[in-house]
Amino acid sequence: MTDRERALRARDIRTDTLANIKTTIHEILINAAGIRQHKLQVFGLHVGGNVSTVIFVPTLRFDLASHTLVADAYVLHVNLDNPGKVAVFGDLLCVELWGEEIAAWNRLLPALAERCRTWKHGPNCEFLAKTSIPLSLKHKIDPLCSCGKGKDISEAFKKEKEWESATPFVTRIAISPIFGLPYVESIGGFTDKMAQEVDKQFEERRDICARCGGPGKPRLLVCGACKSASYCSVGCQKEDWKKHKPTCKK
Repeated sequence: MTDRERALRARDIRTDTLANIKTTIHEILINAAGIRQHKLQVFGLHVGGNVSTVIFVPTLRFDLASHTLVADAYVLHVNLDNPGKVAVFGDLLCVELWGEEIAAWNRLLPALAERCRTWKHGPNCEFLAKTSIPLSLKHKIDPLCSCGKGKDISEAFKKEKEWESATPFVTRIAISPIFGLPYVESIGGFTDKMAQEVDKQFEERRDICARCGGPGKPRLLVCGACKSASYCSVGCQKEDWKKHKPTCKK
């Protein structure tokens, strides 16, 4: 991540869509690698409590050309009319998407499929019929065409018996970290100055929550002491108090 994105992440501020995607990919990779408590292989991307997309990661590989890791993965769009079915796929880690992140993931998924596909798009491809890639930016509609569903299924995927019912409906994708560019934003410093700039930016903005960067629920609340910091909820205000206290002017 860039220094600015690291400052946002350290403060759990979710206003930057690209930083949010990077964080979600990070969660998928470190859990699939088993770096935390135990190895997880099924991830549910959810918005407002509804799991719209399930990602299976049977294998992690080295991406030698880019000097990084790549998740040899499969994606499944979930029918939101019956979201309970995702429970049959085993130990599922739900990852919450923030703001415009679901639309960004829908734009990204076709590229992740193209990156590793061995199959060909057919004459009845939905992308051709709709002349649109992706097919939709909404979490209720599958962004991918049906050309790659159920194709190029690896032996590692087939070994997981709990995933068998999903086999005809998954599309293979390749997920790896998205790197910042040093000629666009500073990388590797994460200085106190950058952190202070982020803090100042969100302290001064009255139209978003000073902690999470979100809108009000249903309206923003203002700090009763200094009248300068806004929060979307009492919970966010309490969590932000340690950081806000030194600058709060009574």
